[in-house]
Amino acid sequence: MNYKSLKIILTPLIFFFLGINLYASEWGKAEKNEPKLFNVEVLESTAQIINDSIDFSSTTEAHRRIEIKSEVMTTIEKVLVKAGKSVKKGQHIIKLEEFDSNQDLYELDLLSENEFKKIALFAPFDGILLDGHKIGGELVMPGEKVYEIIDLSQLKIFGYINENEILSISEDNDVDISILGENVNGKIDYISPFSDPDTKTFEIVVNVDNKDLKFKDGLSSMISIKKGEVMAHKISPSILSLGNDGELGVKVIDEGNKVLFKKVNIVEDTSDFMLVTGLDMIEKLIIVGQQYVSNGEEVGF
Repeated sequence: MNYKSLKIILTPLIFFFLGINLYASEWGKAEKNEPKLFNVEVLESTAQIINDSIDFSSTTEAHRRIEIKSEVMTTIEKVLVKAGKSVKKGQHIIKLEEFDSNQDLYELDLLSENEFKKIALFAPFDGILLDGHKIGGELVMPGEKVYEIIDLSQLKIFGYINENEILSISEDNDVDISILGENVNGKIDYISPFSDPDTKTFEIVVNVDNKDLKFKDGLSSMISIKKGEVMAHKISPSILSLGNDGELGVKVIDEGNKVLFKKVNIVEDTSDFMLVTGLDMIEKLIIVGQQYVSNGEEVGF
């Protein structure tokens, strides 16, 4: 093979290898400069306006319940009212042995009203006579219970509000009450001015009108104290993350495609979803891969 023939063969090969090296060099440079973004799955979520409330379960309690005790040693002469019956304020419930003689002295102004009431033991308010009272012939000692009455014309329901929510509650807040599934009217009557030192909660008392005596003491109830309208997102509990200080939140994508952690407050928590506040009206929520990306990191989606 002569020199000319060898030159003809080598020239294309040289250009071929030069082309490969040039292409590889440019490709490697492009690959090196282009950032490798972690891909996440994103859901665009729009907030909904809901009524925020504080909900708790409790039991009904009678407005008043009192034991009537004897101040003297005596004997029961007669029970005048059957247990479970309604009584009126000032009504004579149980007759003590000395009642008649003391009444005569009282009517003759020979006995003070205060001394007479020690024997009369009249009902202090309208109510219902409870069982467990003394019966005819029983001896009664000073300080011993003679009978007990309960006032169900109003009911009290107790609840406890945590310190993060107490500032938004006053006696003017609307209250929804359900007793054994039936809705009734109610109003906040009392808010404790101090918290329990152990639980950091404040006692609250809701009054319920019960003039028809339909509801009894000790019934299961649900209380919902309305706080007002709020903007909330419906999310899956699985997308929740923890912030640097342990606060609960979610990771979203900002306008620069960067991860942004946002703290949230849980308004409602069910087995299927949560309603949370603390986010903008429209958010790009990271729903897959949030555990692998950090705050401020640019991602793909």
